[in-house]
Amino acid sequence: MTTSAPYSELIISGNNIVRFYDHSGIYFGDYHHVRLEARCDFELPGYRKAKPGSLAGEETLHPPAIYIRTLERMAVPSASVEDVKSALIEDFRKNTLPYLSSPDFPLRMMSRNLPGRNSVNRKHPAGSR
Repeated sequence: MTTSAPYSELIISGNNIVRFYDHSGIYFGDYHHVRLEARCDFELPGYRKAKPGSLAGEETLHPPAIYIRTLERMAVPSASVEDVKSALIEDFRKNTLPYLSSPDFPLRMMSRNLPGRNSVNRKHPAGSR
């Protein structure tokens, strides 16, 4: 079952909401692959700026910080699908939501994902003598 409407939502704070999208499907026979996508769009402070003369009134200089995580469980019997979805969301609420609720989480997430962040800085190129 793939849908564009959220299956469930958890409010973090203010305008920040984690939305869960259901991408579950039949795995084999009476067994399902339960797959939920948790998604939250964080608007970064200071990244919106008024544009004079614009009908919209504001222009986004940078896209929001987007947090996406897939929660899944394989080979779930049909009778247990809704219970497993609820358990996955509850585990997310207990274990991940406290991190997302931190006021500095969006900026920390963005700084970890900057291009070149994982590259190794070397004085000399590898393989040269």
